[in-house]
Amino acid sequence: MPTPPEPHEAVEAPPWNPGQGPPPTVQTWPRTSRPALRVFICGEWRRCPVIALHHYADGRRAVQVDVHLESDTSYQARAYRWDPDAMRIAAAGNPPLEP
Repeated sequence: MPTPPEPHEAVEAPPWNPGQGPPPTVQTWPRTSRPALRVFICGEWRRCPVIALHHYADGRRAVQVDVHLESDTSYQARAYRWDPDAMRIAAAGNPPLEP
């Protein structure tokens, strides 16, 4: 089995604005059955429950997650560009909710 590539920092996705074309479609999960990713942030892998997946018309994807950044007790919501070299699946959730 090949070893995964060296990770690099996840890149935050900027908020959508009208100059980027049509708004993204968004898939969400119920809080009780969300998938989770390990995301490479600030030089370490952090377990992040997934809030939503944003699909842009030009093919880009962004994953909105809850992440512990400055505290072990509180989450912050952040969106990161989908990048398999900066993200790993930590837990599968149920299928997303219908839009």
